[in-house]
Amino acid sequence: MKVTYNWTSFSNYFQKKKKSAFFISIGLFAVLTLGIFQYQANAVTLYRVYLDGKEIGTVNDKAVIEKWIDEQLDEKKEQYGNINLALKNDITYKVEKKYKGKFDNAKTLSALKDSLSFKAEAVAVNVDGKLIGFVKDQATVEKILNDIKNSYISNQEKNKVVAASNNIADKNVEVKNIEIKENISTKVTQVLPEQIMSESMMQEILQKGTLEEKQYVVKEGDTISEIAAAHGLTTAQIYQLNPDIKGELIRIGDVLNVTALTPYVTVKTSEIVTQIETIPYKVIYRNDSSMYINERKTIQEGKEGKKKVKYSIVKENGIVIEKNVIDTVVIEEEKDKIVLRGIKIPQVQSTGVFSWPTVGGVITSKYGPRWGTTHKGIDIAGVSDYTIKAPDNGVVTYAGWVRGYGNTIIINHGKGITTLYGHLDKILVKIGDVVAKNQKIGIMGNTGWSTGTHLHFEVKVNNVAKDPLSFLEGR
Repeated sequence: MKVTYNWTSFSNYFQKKKKSAFFISIGLFAVLTLGIFQYQANAVTLYRVYLDGKEIGTVNDKAVIEKWIDEQLDEKKEQYGNINLALKNDITYKVEKKYKGKFDNAKTLSALKDSLSFKAEAVAVNVDGKLIGFVKDQATVEKILNDIKNSYISNQEKNKVVAASNNIADKNVEVKNIEIKENISTKVTQVLPEQIMSESMMQEILQKGTLEEKQYVVKEGDTISEIAAAHGLTTAQIYQLNPDIKGELIRIGDVLNVTALTPYVTVKTSEIVTQIETIPYKVIYRNDSSMYINERKTIQEGKEGKKKVKYSIVKENGIVIEKNVIDTVVIEEEKDKIVLRGIKIPQVQSTGVFSWPTVGGVITSKYGPRWGTTHKGIDIAGVSDYTIKAPDNGVVTYAGWVRGYGNTIIINHGKGITTLYGHLDKILVKIGDVVAKNQKIGIMGNTGWSTGTHLHFEVKVNNVAKDPLSFLEGR
């Protein structure tokens, strides 16, 4: 059987199939192209942020992180001064493109803020190997040390200003040397910004040894010496720390500075000081029998002299530790003051009979032999009123301190008779006073070589001790 093919029909069928495949290919290409376009249109470039190797978030641009870090650096520099700052942490990024990828800039920055830290270049300051603290640079260290040294040199000394007096310099200070005794060493290092001290803070701690001031509130019974001892200070340091204190006067409730300052540095200065000093004049007394005992007359006024003295002075932190005279030149001699002093005893009308010198009392020790020697008077004690009275009219020839007798009064009653009153608490008369019989002259006490409150009473005739009981009325 013979088969016959219709080639025309076959050709037409093939053509139709070919055309159909073409349109299908065109359609697939269009779909693919559209898909790629949509992907690219919705794809997002993401930056995964890693802090010291740990992922902390995702941003859409690493410029977000870098700008924020720059802002933080600027803020820190403004806060801590012009210091050399850098980031202490290691920040890295991993870039990826993701279809409709999500990021959160704010959250990432927040996480970064909580964990980020900065480091600053600084200079460590050491005194004799001990770390004191950090400052921003070496120039600051040099300025601090110069300021500390200059603080112990007055403006006059710095500028060598000399005040003229009679064409001679009143004082001239030449600083020969100034140095810090301790070994100051420095080292460049990196620290946290908050560890860097200000210039003034570093200077204060080097000079004082502390930044904390201690105070003490005065309580009842306190004395300056006791307060000083309790806080490891001397009384001189208490006065130095509290310049408002006058003498020993402190009141309950007063607040005192008791900071024991132990500077880390000692500034040693060597100076040559030339200054004009006064030469005090002497007062010379000449006895004059034509003048009464309480009279004085100046017959030559005194005048101070002048001398130029050159010193070699060594100070430590402003305190003189060594002072030697190098040279002295007398410019003008001093002139003594001469005073005539009366020794004439006023004539007084003595009654000749002595009254009891105290208000009551009993004799506790009589005139005569005592403890291997002679007791030259009598001791009177056991009184409630401590008044001491003149037993007769007379003139006070002495009123002051006598070794052994303490506060003492001597009265001349005329006719070679004198009386003495020893161990007084108070003296109420002065030399030259004319006193009347029974006049109050002093207060009984316990001064000098005394074992208790009493009056030691003596009577002398022509400077020879007599038994006072022989002169006392009714005794």
